[in-house]
Amino acid sequence: MISGFFSEEKVSEVRERSSLLEVVSDYLSLKKTGRNYRGLCPFHSEKTPSFMVNEEKQIFHCFGCGEGGDVFTFLMKVGHFSFPQAVEMLAKRYGVKLPSRELSP
Repeated sequence: MISGFFSEEKVSEVRERSSLLEVVSDYLSLKKTGRNYRGLCPFHSEKTPSFMVNEEKQIFHCFGCGEGGDVFTFLMKVGHFSFPQAVEMLAKRYGVKLPSRELSP
């Protein structure tokens, strides 16, 4: 998947350097359960945690509402960001230099 702004290499570099666990932990509290981390899903109302983060695979999944994805998907859904905004936020957070882009008026 190539965004309109960034090369696949840059997107991959940002994904590899990012920690989904750290990013998700900014939004909700997670408890380690076996290999995964569990918490209350930010995408629907629930009383029993069904939101899981797999740190090894860098993916999340909610068994209640079915939402899932990677670090970009999480930021886009929880913060209502576009894909390029999510890439830029993570690049800044994890020290990945992105090429500057010029926008036409």
